[in-house]
Amino acid sequence: MSWALWFLGHVDKAIAQMDAAFQRAEAVKDPHTQSYVCYYASVLYALRREPAAAHRHAERCLILSEEHDFRQWRGLSRAVRGICTAMLDPSSTIDQVIIGLDEYRGAGYQFGITALFILLCEALLLRRQFDTVTEVIEEGFSKCSLNTERLFEAELYRLKARVLLLGKESNASIHLQSLLDKALTVARSQSARSLELRAARDLADFWRDQGRLNEARDLLGPVYAWFTEGLGTPDLKEAKALLEELVN
Repeated sequence: MSWALWFLGHVDKAIAQMDAAFQRAEAVKDPHTQSYVCYYASVLYALRREPAAAHRHAERCLILSEEHDFRQWRGLSRAVRGICTAMLDPSSTIDQVIIGLDEYRGAGYQFGITALFILLCEALLLRRQFDTVTEVIEEGFSKCSLNTERLFEAELYRLKARVLLLGKESNASIHLQSLLDKALTVARSQSARSLELRAARDLADFWRDQGRLNEARDLLGPVYAWFTEGLGTPDLKEAKALLEELVN
């Protein structure tokens, strides 16, 4: 439920729900339940772009998983921990991420893996490893089709646009606009306000650089205004800063 609340734009309610899950897990004192909660917490905080908190939960999940041989959570938590390490320290490698993903997939698991893909893409973009990002994105789209796991589909379109933008590819403008339009369409069809905000912010930023200031403001303004919580998170702070720039 915490993931669903974050998608729907209830950014702080998602944390409250996760806190309730932690309280229940501690009351039950079952290691597998605790591992389960720690993993979902690690991804939630990573989605909020709070890698230090995400790293702590992934580390706790990994410790429990290694102690009790929880193969599923071990691979996933190792991957999330590696991604968070990469976000916190750009000089670090992503070797642990690859090991974790290989372990998860090697055990035959697939469900939920697109969450790891989109988090990994952000770390790879920091390193400007555009070819690898593209490979991960295409694998994500493949999983969307294979598993009908479409909760991160809008984000995959947005990240594909980021590759074009940062890679400064020829004819990037036409494709970038199309990809961000798709990201917005998918996010809106799912009522995924958090992903809609990201796509709207990127498109507004793109239009600003083209001198289309009014269009950028009219797009981003209503999306940002919908939010009444989580205003201190990076996504909302960046959207607010861009809006202020467009107004001024």
